[in-house]
Amino acid sequence: MIKRLTAKISDFFYSLPRTLLIDIYRLFIRIRFFNKERLPENKSAILAINHSTDADPLIILSALKKKIYFLAESENFESRLTNFFMRKFANCVPVFKKQHVKNVKSFKELFYLSNKKNVSFGIYPEGVVNKKANFKQFHKGAAYFSYKTKLPIIPIYLHNTRRGPDSKKWIWTNRITRGIISIIANTFRKINIFIGKPIDPIAENIIKGFEDLANGKGYKQIIENIHRALKEEFLELKREADDLFGTAVKNMKASDFEDDTEDIVGEELI
Repeated sequence: MIKRLTAKISDFFYSLPRTLLIDIYRLFIRIRFFNKERLPENKSAILAINHSTDADPLIILSALKKKIYFLAESENFESRLTNFFMRKFANCVPVFKKQHVKNVKSFKELFYLSNKKNVSFGIYPEGVVNKKANFKQFHKGAAYFSYKTKLPIIPIYLHNTRRGPDSKKWIWTNRITRGIISIIANTFRKINIFIGKPIDPIAENIIKGFEDLANGKGYKQIIENIHRALKEEFLELKREADDLFGTAVKNMKASDFEDDTEDIVGEELI
């Protein structure tokens, strides 16, 4: 009893900086939602989000008012300062792209959290901040995680964020400085958030033709189907945004994504 109470008090004080930051930032952002009714109420889900600025996590947390755990590259946790910021302010879990054995701990944490009610997970399919107008290659991490947890994927397209210059200067390569500048740059910015149609990993169009989900070969094709549906939904959201706001650079189609041919081993979560 005392141990449980101590843990709750500790969690409260650790989460206080993030709560205060989110509540304050919420006062200074201007959000317009499209198809918000597609967001599940009181249910867990995977939120797949395009990544155009380092302020994305704070924008999403402030706009959705949900408990979200983000998956982020392990490089963002290297120093004590960045680790504290990523864990306590951005609510992130590290994923290792090179030292795969270290992902065991992260995966255990993620699957433990996935069993809780009303918990969402934020994944950036592009893997890195993309300052270009069109999408980068999508990794299959969101599809893999959806398949393993049976949680639906909700595509979320952030439109009209200030991306910042695509520069190699120190000020834009230092993660903390870049994050602070991105947060300030998007303050008072009119940001449009388009919610896509949920992608259910056990929907008929996803598992059609696969009677045994445990089949060694079949599961890869199911993940590929989820992955393809996610890309198509993002293209549709982008078209919707371009039509409404006249921001189209070119008409994208599925073939405009780079080929994503890596094996699915569970490490490609971002």
